[in-house]
Amino acid sequence: MKFQLSGAAIVLTGVIVDQLTKWAASFYLAYGSDIVLIPKVLSLTLVHNYGAAYGILSTQRMLLITLSTVVIFGSMFFYSKIATSRWSAVGLLFLWSGAIGNLIDRVARGYVIDFFNIHIIPVFNIADILINVAVACFLAEAIFTKRHSQ
Repeated sequence: MKFQLSGAAIVLTGVIVDQLTKWAASFYLAYGSDIVLIPKVLSLTLVHNYGAAYGILSTQRMLLITLSTVVIFGSMFFYSKIATSRWSAVGLLFLWSGAIGNLIDRVARGYVIDFFNIHIIPVFNIADILINVAVACFLAEAIFTKRHSQ
């Protein structure tokens, strides 16, 4: 018997995992303090990010909410044009999961909860990982589609 998740189940799972980990971080971590998991490599640090990546646009909450909403619904509306391969179809599922997860934070709290700290980039969360996986899927599609079309 073959088990297959629907796209909606994948998105919902991503959002739930993101929100549960953010809840756990908020509950168990003191704001700004580190719990070192791997010295000089990985720690858990509770941060409230009022902006987008790297804290940019930190005073533009409504703009970030609007952009997230446009990206989510716009990509759903243009799904058939964007999802031209398995790579981009999967990429959209990860993009929606991450965008919805961070949108929930912005709407409900006014900031995004971040907590993974690898000390060489800004602190991030599961939603950010999902969005980066989406970007990797779109890049893979661009690379493999270009190779096959030549």
